Amino acid sequence: MEQAVFSTVTLPFALKLLWAPLVDSVYSTVLGRRKTWILPVQAAIGMIMITAGGRVDLLLGPVGGATPVNVKALTALFLAFYFLAATQDIAVDGLALTALSPANRELGATCNAIGQSLGFFLAYVGFIILHSRGLTTLGNFMKVWGWLFLGSIGAVVTMTKNDEHTRPTRNVARNLVDTYGVMAKVLALPSVRSLAVVLLTRGAPFAAFDVLLPLELQANGVKKQQLALLSTMLLPISMASQAVVSRFFRQGASPMRIFVGAAYARLLQGALATGLVFLLRTCVPAGAGVPLWLLGLGLLVLALGAVASSSMFVAQMAFFNRVSDARIGGTYLTMLNTLANLGGQWPGTIVLALKGAINDTPGSAKGFYMVAVGSTLLGIAWLYAMRSHIFALQDRPAKDWLATETEERAH
Repeated sequence: MEQAVFSTVTLPFALKLLWAPLVDSVYSTVLGRRKTWILPVQAAIGMIMITAGGRVDLLLGPVGGATPVNVKALTALFLAFYFLAATQDIAVDGLALTALSPANRELGATCNAIGQSLGFFLAYVGFIILHSRGLTTLGNFMKVWGWLFLGSIGAVVTMTKNDEHTRPTRNVARNLVDTYGVMAKVLALPSVRSLAVVLLTRGAPFAAFDVLLPLELQANGVKKQQLALLSTMLLPISMASQAVVSRFFRQGASPMRIFVGAAYARLLQGALATGLVFLLRTCVPAGAGVPLWLLGLGLLVLALGAVASSSMFVAQMAFFNRVSDARIGGTYLTMLNTLANLGGQWPGTIVLALKGAINDTPGSAKGFYMVAVGSTLLGIAWLYAMRSHIFALQDRPAKDWLATETEERAH
């Protein structure tokens, strides 16, 4: 029950489309359209981190101690973090469309992807290393990053260029209502509806390997510590692949062609991952450690998946940046990202249910094998059906992605 309560902290990212038009419509012409939101949100996150840093260790309670974890307080704290971060995400997405030239819009996706990977690496690996050596606590770590958040405000003010300072031609209420109306019309565009079909189904062929593979590796002898080490080693590989993909964009490569190519690579990785599970079950006796050669093979298989997944993500985001209208950039990108997130989430629940329904004995791998093979076949069929459809979306002219009102506002 407590885990279910805490899991609600991620809701702001699922629901941010509800207030994205507000972020697009309400702003100060002095600060700029995007900095109106980025600066106070950045300051709020920093101050909350500094304040919470003095109490978070108390809220968590001592490890193995009698003091219970204060789940409600932690949920409220992280719900505030997620809400502020989701709001900042809307504004930063919109800023990327105006700060970058049309020729470099795809690079906004690279900044997004590498920034997320680097942030996760510093916060996860960095904290674990420092904490394991007794150099910091979670509270002190949060305080340091809180001060860094506050310090970065100066960099945002001085280094952010090309923010919009134009005074709105309509009052705030009318502007807000119009933005919601334009969002509805954008959703009704044939090109956006076609893209939505791709985004809402794209996760189905890969869910078995995204969700089930880590569970199968642990069930067949790979320790949690080993899996964590492998995951840590994959982070720089992911960041390097994202940087390489960005070079292709500079050379004029089509994002969705990279997306399709990476999808084929993910299907190959899925087949190899199924073989990896088979090797673990046949070569590693129960209770024995996994040999080094098999861990190395696992790293190669997981690395292929990391490169393919990162490439798909960057290509997808680059395409979003290319087609989104800068006039409602935060709302437009939030809408497309919401569709993509939904497409990546719902298949996980299905494959877990299918695996549980198929397995007839504890420890059986039949459920995984059947779901994995089914997912691979589904992926082949999905790519066969969607490949030309995806390429057609790439070739659509810019006007096909704009609502009538949006075009009028752009002139």
